[in-house]
Amino acid sequence: MKLAYTLATLTTLFTAPAWADGNWTNTAGVQGVYGDYSGSVQRDSVSGYGAALTSEYRDKGGLTVMLNHTDVQMKAGNADIDQNSLFTSGRLYSHPGGGTGVLTTRLDVHAIDNNDATKDTDEVMAYAPQISYLSADKRRYVDIGYAYSDYRNNLSVDQWTPTAGFLLGQNDWLQVRGWFIEPSNPARAQGKDSTSAVEGKLTHWFGPTKPLGLNNLRLSLLAGERIYAVDQDAGAVSNLSDIQRGSLSLGGEWKFGKTGSAIAMLGREQNRNATIGDDYDLTYGYLWISGQW
Repeated sequence: MKLAYTLATLTTLFTAPAWADGNWTNTAGVQGVYGDYSGSVQRDSVSGYGAALTSEYRDKGGLTVMLNHTDVQMKAGNADIDQNSLFTSGRLYSHPGGGTGVLTTRLDVHAIDNNDATKDTDEVMAYAPQISYLSADKRRYVDIGYAYSDYRNNLSVDQWTPTAGFLLGQNDWLQVRGWFIEPSNPARAQGKDSTSAVEGKLTHWFGPTKPLGLNNLRLSLLAGERIYAVDQDAGAVSNLSDIQRGSLSLGGEWKFGKTGSAIAMLGREQNRNATIGDDYDLTYGYLWISGQW
């Protein structure tokens, strides 16, 4: 199952290539989350923790590896779910047109293992290539992403995610992404043969006067429906068949010296299990701490 807490982490790591005086720049971090389900007839709470390492080689490319462990505490009569997930992402950078911007070719691979007795959400593999372009002045960004997810018990999922980003003024970045998802088997997707959604993310950087020491503030909003989504920013797969029907989150980042960073986030998302007519919300808090060398 996908956890919303990873939404902050890889957005930070993948925003743009990181340059350093030496050949390599490395970023390592740990994260944790706790969430409470309200209105759910099956789920009680969720907790998890994970670690990620990103290495960038000058302006040539990079690699990210992330491990996560998730515990979903269920209500009486339902078995708890323990899940481990491995995420790897490789990137190559090029500069077409004589350095007019950065073209990034990226491939993500997800592997998920859990104790789901039905095997419907166990042994999931997902492959997600993406091509993106960031202008030389870093004011414009576009990408096109695709994901193919392979599930047991007669299900595969195709996903397309076109994205555009813009710098508004000097201190605000807006990213808008479309989500177009097609499960191969509607019987495994609550009768859905497709879902669509739009997601907006706004980041505001503060100047020399930083309220509460904040370096930046982040707001994210999702409208529409997603099912079995593969999130390129979060590095996570939503391997449950429940339909995500919208979400809202607010987070902030603090910088410590030249190498330290912390991100805290609060969020809420709406979900529906149409099979049993269960509409419920997940409210969560998330923390990420990282260092760079």
